Amino acid sequence: MVFDADRLTKLLGAIETDTLVFLCGAGLSMSDPSKLPSAARVAEICYENWFPIEPLDPALKWDIDKLSGHFHARGDFKTQFIPLVPWNELTGIPNKGHAAVADMLVSRAAHAALSANFDCMIERWAGERKISLRGALTGQEAVNFTAATNPLVKFHGCMDRGPMDTLWTQGQLGEADVQEKIESCSQWMTLNLPGRHLVVVGFWTDWGYLNNVLANALTVSNALSVTVINPETSVALQGKAADLWAKLNSLSASFVHVQASADEALEELRAAYSMTWAKRFYALGAPLAKDAGLTATPTPDSLAMDDLYRLRQDVEGKPYLRAATGKRPPSDAAAAAYFHIDLMGAGATQTGAWLNFSGRSIRVVNGAGRGLNDVRETNVEPSTFPQADIVVCAGSLDLGVPAKLIATGKAASIVSPAPGGGAKWLTHEQAKTEFGL
Repeated sequence: MVFDADRLTKLLGAIETDTLVFLCGAGLSMSDPSKLPSAARVAEICYENWFPIEPLDPALKWDIDKLSGHFHARGDFKTQFIPLVPWNELTGIPNKGHAAVADMLVSRAAHAALSANFDCMIERWAGERKISLRGALTGQEAVNFTAATNPLVKFHGCMDRGPMDTLWTQGQLGEADVQEKIESCSQWMTLNLPGRHLVVVGFWTDWGYLNNVLANALTVSNALSVTVINPETSVALQGKAADLWAKLNSLSASFVHVQASADEALEELRAAYSMTWAKRFYALGAPLAKDAGLTATPTPDSLAMDDLYRLRQDVEGKPYLRAATGKRPPSDAAAAAYFHIDLMGAGATQTGAWLNFSGRSIRVVNGAGRGLNDVRETNVEPSTFPQADIVVCAGSLDLGVPAKLIATGKAASIVSPAPGGGAKWLTHEQAKTEFGL
């Protein structure tokens, strides 16, 4: 485990009380499969692209601040330097760290995230699941964008929302528009960071001036806790950014450095959050199970993160192409939880997010009072997605669907889904007859 029990409990408590805030730096985007280049590598690419045109001081080759500052000082930063930036290298596939931050912003488990990254990996993960998560460039935008998700504040800038205005060098800090944005973000931090639990990931990279920007912007002094996640030693981090290290230490008496990669640690926190979510879901069915004399107690402890997320989607009645959005399972999911308990009491086993009974894979989707056919139509997914043999829509009503409930094509298993495989869709009542419950 990355976190000890006390720190993990503290962070789960932060989720419960809406006090969890992420501070994200470039290191968040360097893990597989994203593999975004470091600032030093970006500087090297820009340097080599320009060197045939004009010989440059070799000292600039791996220092992005000084290299971009060279162009800024002579007045051709936007016309000459920005086009040198390898923008295609600064996009890619979101990693587990991005997924964790995006998921917790979308489901409002995290109060906010502040990012020094102008890549759009967090937004992309959400967009792939039909959620319009936008990076806020000012404090006012952070307030405005909360209708869709909790805020992602990008004080460095955003490559999609304005690459010409991204922050690269200390020289830009003297510009009025940059000062205005930094001040706006700083004011937002002053209002939103006091009394929060801060999780810092990916700082102490070679974007040194950004560490100073953040240190200056953090004017709070009463954070409930500060958790720094970085694979380097505390001595190395302090040597790279002494002011930031001192500032973060001063924010809370509960300060800890967790020596781990950002994606590994955030995946563990996301899994723990999802595990708590799943336990609450099963608890919804407990009163119904007790009345029925059932004693089986499902547990999500053996589920991997992807399975936990699919369970959350099923409980919310969402297809796997859309995001789970609830911080807690919906209260109308009691029937779905009860069916899990009922079938497991009859001998079903848990296989990922699904159940397996008498050799058939069973997916339980929360119908929440909708018609069976309506739920089926809203859960149309590509044939490449796993297909269960049977889908039980707990809480749904059969309002006159066709008598032939089995779709054409060979049914698929959770292990090896068949292209075009169909599933048998049943209400809770129909499923009890089907399985002899």
